[in-house]
Amino acid sequence: MNTRTILSTALLLLTASLAVAQQAAVPPSAPASQNAAAPAAKKSPQPKTQAEYNAFKAASALTDAEKLEAAANDFAQRFPASELRGYLFQIAMGQYQASNRADKALEMARDVLKYDPNNPVALLSAGQILAERTHDTDLDRDDRLAEATTDARSALAHASDIPAPANMTPAQFAGAMAQLRGTAHEVIATVHFKKGEYFDAVKEYNAAAGEEKDRTEAIVWLRLAVAHDKCNDLTSAMAAIDKAIAGSEPGSQVRQLAEQEKAKLVKLSTTVPNAK
Repeated sequence: MNTRTILSTALLLLTASLAVAQQAAVPPSAPASQNAAAPAAKKSPQPKTQAEYNAFKAASALTDAEKLEAAANDFAQRFPASELRGYLFQIAMGQYQASNRADKALEMARDVLKYDPNNPVALLSAGQILAERTHDTDLDRDDRLAEATTDARSALAHASDIPAPANMTPAQFAGAMAQLRGTAHEVIATVHFKKGEYFDAVKEYNAAAGEEKDRTEAIVWLRLAVAHDKCNDLTSAMAAIDKAIAGSEPGSQVRQLAEQEKAKLVKLSTTVPNAK
């Protein structure tokens, strides 16, 4: 069931975290007060020289993902001690995500993590791509799923590292952070689902819905319904599938799959004795 719109949450938080980076990266000669707008959940990255600052600003302004990737690699070679290297790869990651080039986005996320191993946005991006794009026929399936779980758990552990940017209200930022945590739980749940660990999948999908509340996507309810079905909990499965149908667009793949699952559940509920 690879029907989810990939990484909408990560893109939202990417925008937020990069806004903080832009605020933080002031010229080396700028007074310290100019950097006060960036709340410091962790130390803000700073250029060490004017040349580094100029190169960062020029590269970060590029809007073509491939050109930006090349500029990020060049920047990393020219300024091997720069604290800003990961941010350029993060911008490239977002541009590849926006153009639905998941393999390149994963590559960029891994590049970010070389320089900033606890970056929650890159961790979430990598984890979600791996969870959604890994198939049973992949020779490295187990390694990819293990990496997805590790990344998602690390994203949860380091979510508080993202400082609130000036261009988001507290309510917007709180909603984005809840969505990040919910999406991380979705990644973990999807890994459990693909491994046939349906009871664990139910637990994690419920955790995702608890974080996301009315923002929970229909695909999450659909997957939760199927997981309940696999656990022979038809009552819970029916409740989840009704939410999947209500939250999906008519004619969409999610709606079609949800209606098929509901028809199956209805049939099971009339044929399975003492169905839960």
